Amino acid sequence: MEDRRRNDRIDVHNIRLAVRNTVDDEPMGLIGNLSPGGMMLITHKQLYTEGILQLSVDVPEDANCGPISMGMKILWCIPANSPDEFWAGLETLDISDTSKASLQKLLAFLSDNS
Repeated sequence: MEDRRRNDRIDVHNIRLAVRNTVDDEPMGLIGNLSPGGMMLITHKQLYTEGILQLSVDVPEDANCGPISMGMKILWCIPANSPDEFWAGLETLDISDTSKASLQKLLAFLSDNS
């Protein structure tokens, strides 16, 4: 499979960054890795390729950045090594300038603390 990533992703699965669906405020899972261009989501929900999600990241207080909300496209979803768990590759489709600045701050914080 060709790797189409434009950005290096930061491995964050040990930090336990939670993600919520902003449409219904339902928890979606935890971020496995993260970059401005996308994320790998660890979820208990089967997601379907080409679907669109509006997500918000539960940012740690000590990251000193604002809230992050972004529109994401589901590129793939596969069963994980654990029962009833899936790994999903998401591409960032839409992010406001404010959320983009917060994401950059969060990524810098995560890089410094990993």
